[in-house]
Amino acid sequence: MAEKIDMFKLVEQVEKQKKMDIDDIFSTLDSVKEEEEVKKETNKYANYAEVNDPTTISRPRIPDNIGEYDTRFECFRCIIENVSYGSRNVNAYVEGHKDALEKYYGDAYQNRKDLYVIEARVNDELNKTVSHSALYEKGYYDGLAYVLRALKRSKELLMQRISSEMIKKL
Repeated sequence: MAEKIDMFKLVEQVEKQKKMDIDDIFSTLDSVKEEEEVKKETNKYANYAEVNDPTTISRPRIPDNIGEYDTRFECFRCIIENVSYGSRNVNAYVEGHKDALEKYYGDAYQNRKDLYVIEARVNDELNKTVSHSALYEKGYYDGLAYVLRALKRSKELLMQRISSEMIKKL
């Protein structure tokens, strides 16, 4: 026997289904909106972190080919004057780095004949500098390290030149 269909219950079920479908649609839309907002916040934070995070800062590098110079000071001056910071570095970092370079470039200019004195001063200041959490401090610290590397590189290059000239004369 065929079951009797209660029209009232059938209409009521269809209405519930419609309401459920509409509720499902709205809840889906709400979840999509929430996901988009989370993505926007994540992207915003990632961009902010990328710009302000010291780990994303590219440190200037000492070039491999500097050329030949007669004195150690000339070689050091060339390395310091040709620093390239790139476009991604933050201004505070660059300012700190430049301050360290300018300070010790002035000292080196005063002691052109004896750069070992400057090397010792830079090394002492590097050892005394403990905290570099702010970007300026990080730049200053990296600037000190750059000056020390430049001083050592100038010494190496001059020693290589002297060594090659001695070998030629022997």
